[in-house]
Amino acid sequence: MAMTEEIRKIILKYGRDILGSDEFRETFSQTHHMDTTVGDHTLGVAAEAVRICLKYHQTDDGTLKNAVVSSLCHDLGIIGRDEKYKNNVQCLIRHPIDSIEAYKSVTGEEEERVLDSIGCHMFPLKPRMPKHREGWILVLADKTASAREKLGYPAVTKKDRDEMMAEIERMKTGA
Repeated sequence: MAMTEEIRKIILKYGRDILGSDEFRETFSQTHHMDTTVGDHTLGVAAEAVRICLKYHQTDDGTLKNAVVSSLCHDLGIIGRDEKYKNNVQCLIRHPIDSIEAYKSVTGEEEERVLDSIGCHMFPLKPRMPKHREGWILVLADKTASAREKLGYPAVTKKDRDEMMAEIERMKTGA
């Protein structure tokens, strides 16, 4: 299923600066879940998060923004995993903490709901439950995007990704 125009516009509205960052660009060179990249997975999580928000009428600006931002930043801490973590268990434990630091660095923000969402996105593998709806949206979106990747039906196609990232570049250059 290709990403709808509505979902693409929402992701771009709230995630433009993150998508245009050098840190996010790096995500496309980091393997994730053995058969995708952190960038492709992350875009899929953002698309799933927006789908969930739309389906369950969680469409106020605050919820949409926090869901998109937390989705785009939830795995930024994985970048450089082979150098940072000794094994997969250490990555599982540490990457949410490192992703929070990456979120702060990339955005300059410290929104409580985003911090909580990123910190809890590995629930139930890590027993820390989200406190806010955006956290539950991220948990569900992350697991759904991962399952879709494993089944061969990613939430965002390569065409969707290429078009979105090309649009980000056009916005950056003013073209």
